[in-house]
Amino acid sequence: MTSFKLFAGTDVGLRDNNEDNFSVCPDISKDEWIVPANQQESILLGPSGCVMVVADGMGGMNAGEVASDIAIKTVEQMFSPSKMPASAIKKPDAIKAYLKKVIVSADLNVKKRCKEDPSTEGMGSTIVIAWLIDGDVYIGWMGDSRAYSFIPDKGITRLSKDHSYVQELVDAKMLTEEEAMNHPQSNVIMRSLGDVTQKAKPDVICHPVSKDEIILLCSDGLCGVCTDTAIAEIVQKESADLRTCKEVLTNAANITISLLQIVEVDKSTHNNENKTFVYLTWQNILLFVFAISLVAVLVYAGIQSCDMPESQKKDTISDSIKVVETKNESKDSVIIESDKGNNAISTKTKNKKREILRERIITSQETQNVVDPSTPTPAGGAGSSSPTPIKKDSIN
Repeated sequence: MTSFKLFAGTDVGLRDNNEDNFSVCPDISKDEWIVPANQQESILLGPSGCVMVVADGMGGMNAGEVASDIAIKTVEQMFSPSKMPASAIKKPDAIKAYLKKVIVSADLNVKKRCKEDPSTEGMGSTIVIAWLIDGDVYIGWMGDSRAYSFIPDKGITRLSKDHSYVQELVDAKMLTEEEAMNHPQSNVIMRSLGDVTQKAKPDVICHPVSKDEIILLCSDGLCGVCTDTAIAEIVQKESADLRTCKEVLTNAANITISLLQIVEVDKSTHNNENKTFVYLTWQNILLFVFAISLVAVLVYAGIQSCDMPESQKKDTISDSIKVVETKNESKDSVIIESDKGNNAISTKTKNKKREILRERIITSQETQNVVDPSTPTPAGGAGSSSPTPIKKDSIN
């Protein structure tokens, strides 16, 4: 199981009032927003994770303090088990989306308070949230409150990027990081909670954590007066005790800090979505390989038939022709035999008809040769009489 240590606190410094605010929840499922009494105690990470938040109010008088308080209370409400849906922690994209939703809700609540209470007009707040779940920490922020990662053998890394005017100048290569810290407009914020001129546009990133890594959240009271190198030196020196580390970091000014140190990381629950993706990918690969194999077999069979030697093809064709010829010859012989029989029958019939016709002709001639004395002899004599016509149907 993933385990961690946690500590947080704030220091007013030389100010009369503290516009910073913070809150931590070691286990979201228990909904207990409290700093652990024993900062050296190793805490097992719950299924819903651990949350830290820092907010730095703006607006002067009591307005800044009100804005940061609204931001913190909104975060606590949104992460309560009754409010946060189970689907919010199922996938990395869902976690990021919900973290953005939390920040947008905080922005709306600050703006709503400004409308309801004219005395708070113009108030606002920065915000930075760290949500540790499984083996990753999700960082969401607006403004110039920062999130850092410190790894003993790698040093310090800034996880967030300031939404400030001087940061834009640094990005444009018009200022160095050192020049930005001392710039007269270093306090100009480009995005913040409660800005009525624009909708909230929080940034969210996912960062995989490792053993002994420390996640640090702070207001600009620290990063505005200490370089990243100076912060890294303090954390490196005091990493064995988070309380001492916090006290050394907050000595100089009005600073709010939350520190979370990773004791162990359980990689078996790390990136569950990726594991599912790989599993589904292997299923697809196996299906794809099966399909390719089937196609290959069919193609091979086709190639085998196409690659048959010409002589074998000719023999096969010749054999086929012979079979056909043999069948045809058999049919022809049957036809010929049949024709022969028909011709024989026809010849016999014709001969019989001729004999009958001949007999009738002879009979007719003999009858004509008997002369009736009472019948006058036609002119031209007996030899000049014509034979009697014979109808075809009479002999049929």
